[in-house]
Amino acid sequence: MKKTLLIIITCFAITNFYAQRAISEEVSYFDIRIPNQPLESSVKTYKVIVDTPYTLTVEELEAQSKADFEAEKANYGNILKESEAEYQDRLANHDDEVKKAEARYDKEMADFKDLSLLERLALTDQGKKPQLIVPSKPTYVKPREPQYIQPNLDDHLIFDNQVLADGVELLGYEKGGSDVLFIINISKMVFQDNGGQTFYSQPTTLKVMKGSAVINEKTFDNEFQFLTSSSSNTINLDRHEKNNVNKIMRNISTYINEEFGHIPVASNIMIEYPKNKDREYDALENAKIKALSAYRKLKKDATTETRERAKSELEAVREVWKAELAKIDYNDKKAVMNKDVAKMIFFNLMRVDISLKDKAQAEETLAAMQEKRIDLDLSYDEKNTFTRLEEQVYKM
Repeated sequence: MKKTLLIIITCFAITNFYAQRAISEEVSYFDIRIPNQPLESSVKTYKVIVDTPYTLTVEELEAQSKADFEAEKANYGNILKESEAEYQDRLANHDDEVKKAEARYDKEMADFKDLSLLERLALTDQGKKPQLIVPSKPTYVKPREPQYIQPNLDDHLIFDNQVLADGVELLGYEKGGSDVLFIINISKMVFQDNGGQTFYSQPTTLKVMKGSAVINEKTFDNEFQFLTSSSSNTINLDRHEKNNVNKIMRNISTYINEEFGHIPVASNIMIEYPKNKDREYDALENAKIKALSAYRKLKKDATTETRERAKSELEAVREVWKAELAKIDYNDKKAVMNKDVAKMIFFNLMRVDISLKDKAQAEETLAAMQEKRIDLDLSYDEKNTFTRLEEQVYKM
C-alpha cells in the first residue's frame, strides 16, 4: 500500500515538474469607443463656431448697473423729502384717528350696556366685548441710502460666443485647425403657457462640414418641452433661458463625441507568460514587458500619435507570439515549448486582437486555437476563459 502511494505521488510530481504554470499580469489602460460615424483618417483638427442672438455684454450690464446706482443716489434727496412729508401727514392725522377710535369705543360700549346681563356675559365669553384700540403714534424710519450691488450674471442673458465654442471638445482631435467645422446656431427661447404650466422650445441647429460638404446636421430643442409647473409670468425667464443654453451646449458636446469623437473607456487586460527561471523563455518575457509597456502608454488623454505608436508596438509583440507559437510541440509534455505555453500565447493573442479591434486577426487566432483544442486539453477554467473570448470575437 505504501509503495503504491509512493508511485502515485512520484508520478504526480513528475507531471507537475513538466507542466508550465502560467504567470499573469493585469494592466489598466484607456480604450477608445468606436464613434458612430468615424471621420476619415486624414482628419486631425477641428473648429467650432457658435452664433447666438444675445448681444448684451458684462461691461454693458455693469455700466448700466452703475448708471442706475448714480441715478438712485441723485434721487435720494427727493426720497428723503417724500418720506418726511408722508411722516408729517401721518403724525398730523394721528390725533384725529385717536378721537375717532375713542368715539367708536364710546358708542360700542353704550350699545353693550343696553344689553341684558345674559347677552353681555355671552358676548364677553366670545371675546366680543368692546375694547378701546388706540392707533400707535407713527415713528419715522429713514429710507436706506442707495448701495451699489454687483449684478448677478446668472440673471442676465450674457454669453461670449467664443467661450461657448471653446467649451466644445472633440475627443481625440486637435482644436484649432479646420479639417472639420462644427457650426452651432442657437435661437431665442420661446415660452408657452398651458394650464398654469410653462413649456419652452429653443431650436438650435448643428451643422458639421468637411470642406464644402455637409456631413451631418441635427436640430436640438425644436419641440416644446415642459419647463415648470408655474406660469411664465411668475418665473425668472432669463435665468431659465441661460440654463437651457448651457444644457444645449452640453448635449451638443455629447452628441458630436458619440458620433465622431474618440471617447476614452477604462479597460484592463491580462498578459500571461511562463516562469523564466532558466532563461528559456526570454522571447516571451520580453514580449510581455513590451505589451504591458504599450498598454501603459494608453492614458485617458493619450494623443492619437501615442495611440498609434502603442498599436504598432502591440502588433510587433503579436508577431513575436506567433513566431513562438510555431515552435510548440503539442505531444511532448517535457518540451520547453509545450502545450501549456501554447495556451498562454493563444490567450494573449486573442486578448490583444480584441483590444486592437482587429476582427480579421481575432478570427484567425480563434480558428487556430479551435483547430488545436484537442491537443491543448483545456482545464475547466481555461474552457470558460476560451468561451468568453470566443463570444467577444463573435461580437466584433
